[in-house]
Amino acid sequence: MSKKPCSTAITPQIMSKEISSKIYEFSGFRLEQAQQRLLYRGEPVALKPKILDLLLFLIKSRGQLIAKDDLMREVWPDTIVEENNITVSMSILRKTLGEDRHKPQFIQTVPRRGYRFVADVVELSTDQLAAGNTQPAAALAQAEEAPIDSLAVLPMDSPEKDPNVEYLSDGITESIIDLLSRIPKLRVLARSTVFRFKTKEIDPQEVGRLLNVRAVMMIRVMRLGDKLIIRSELVKVSDGSQLWGEQYNRSPSDILAIQEDIARAITESLKFKLTSSDHISLARHPTENIEAYNLYLRGRFFWNRYSKEWVLKAIEVFQEAIQIDSYYALAYCGLADAYFRLSNVHFPPREVMPKAKEAALRAVEIDDKLAEAHSSLGLVKVYYDHDWIGAEAEFRKALKLDPNLVSAHQRYGSYLTFMGRFEESIRHYENALELDPFSLQINMNLATTYYLRGEYERAINHLNKTSELEPNYMPTRFVLGSTFVQQGRLDEAIEQFKIIYKLDEEAYLALGFMGYAHALNGQRAEAETLLSILEEVAQRKYVSPYSLLLIHLALGPLERVFQLLEQLYEERNDWLVWLKVSPELKGVRNDPRFQDLLRRIGFPS
Repeated sequence: MSKKPCSTAITPQIMSKEISSKIYEFSGFRLEQAQQRLLYRGEPVALKPKILDLLLFLIKSRGQLIAKDDLMREVWPDTIVEENNITVSMSILRKTLGEDRHKPQFIQTVPRRGYRFVADVVELSTDQLAAGNTQPAAALAQAEEAPIDSLAVLPMDSPEKDPNVEYLSDGITESIIDLLSRIPKLRVLARSTVFRFKTKEIDPQEVGRLLNVRAVMMIRVMRLGDKLIIRSELVKVSDGSQLWGEQYNRSPSDILAIQEDIARAITESLKFKLTSSDHISLARHPTENIEAYNLYLRGRFFWNRYSKEWVLKAIEVFQEAIQIDSYYALAYCGLADAYFRLSNVHFPPREVMPKAKEAALRAVEIDDKLAEAHSSLGLVKVYYDHDWIGAEAEFRKALKLDPNLVSAHQRYGSYLTFMGRFEESIRHYENALELDPFSLQINMNLATTYYLRGEYERAINHLNKTSELEPNYMPTRFVLGSTFVQQGRLDEAIEQFKIIYKLDEEAYLALGFMGYAHALNGQRAEAETLLSILEEVAQRKYVSPYSLLLIHLALGPLERVFQLLEQLYEERNDWLVWLKVSPELKGVRNDPRFQDLLRRIGFPS
């Protein structure tokens, strides 16, 4: 780190917004606004004027997401600045502060959106210094430090590796995430992000910085005879200190009470002031029957494993929970989500979607204030009812009841994509990623929106980053292959679809896309072979007509394409929601028969 004397000047535009008497201290640095200089452990640090302006603006806006446009306007007013200039300036600033970009201690990059200054800052005035109060790290940090407004709850592996304990550990962690998410002004990261650290030995400070949260909570569940031992610890990311810790040795029948106790202890430790309605929300249990609750936890554990066999097990377990407690709204939500997951992949939509609809409606009937119920019902209204107005109303209600419900942001984002309202869609996906940055599905959804807008390189870059999280996540490869098709990179597209089919020999849609790419590539024989395979399989088990339709789009005849579109319509196939935006269908979109189909589905014009 350079320690040369600095002769810097803060621009008048920034100076005019605040009396230049503030001093900011963070991690050994001191930024003296009046003296227009940065010090590190008392030694001047050389910075160009604009880089110092940039640092000052970041510090003043600490904790907030700063858009690149705002940076340009505030730091480079009346100047034409390329976006790359910001990137270069940020790189210089990071290097000066000694920061590793991949482990941000000071400046977090939020992809496509901007930057956030995340270090704890102590703010002093010249009056405090004149009074001799010059040790803020020791004397003033507690009073001036930014409040803890973000949290990650991490499940820890049980040393016994007992599957009967694992589902409890996962379920308890997920339930505590849900409880803490109800606290106003507290950002709690979602399940799919934090569970990526489950099997790893973690450093809470390192993970906290990676996830951009101010505190990390670790939960470990063990069984000792007929007792559950739940150990929990809350760690402050900035200095690694323990804010709270407790061990509960209780009967499994006390799980609901333990979770409520933990949530209350966290709110007290973080000094959140709760209203009476907040207290009621924390005390609210989805069921009072511990056996039904355990079955629900087991059902979600199975559902999160995705495959047909596990989802069928989840349905069985959710049904058992409902038999015990017929007013358990969350169990109905789980049932609706599980039936939806089977639709158009393993079973015809008309076989499973009515069951999803029945379960979602029952959930809303039982508890109209349950955000998850409206999110599940919105899903059914999109994919099965094609009730576009009703679906949007359900998603909006879900987000009004729980602005941090990731599934509602993600599902509403998909709905907006199908409507062609891409800008709105991206905002909801980005909101979801604030809460669940490692979600494979949401990252894939965002890349899909770029792909549908024709931003192919942007889509590919985002898909490649998502693949780093999980190389074998098949939806990512589907979108990547589809993007290659639109770019004319057909050999690369075919390779992606081959990989998908190798990963899952029941991924018949991959054969459809592969045949489509072969046909576009002039390889008619290969495309016809794949079409014959799909037609033969369709005699024995369910194959989505969209798989066959794709190949006929490239091979012909056009009449067969419209026959298959009608078949999709008759079975209310999930792929109907893509008709307005799918690039594969652009060649038939102006056909009067296609326009008639759009009208019958009820798409807004």
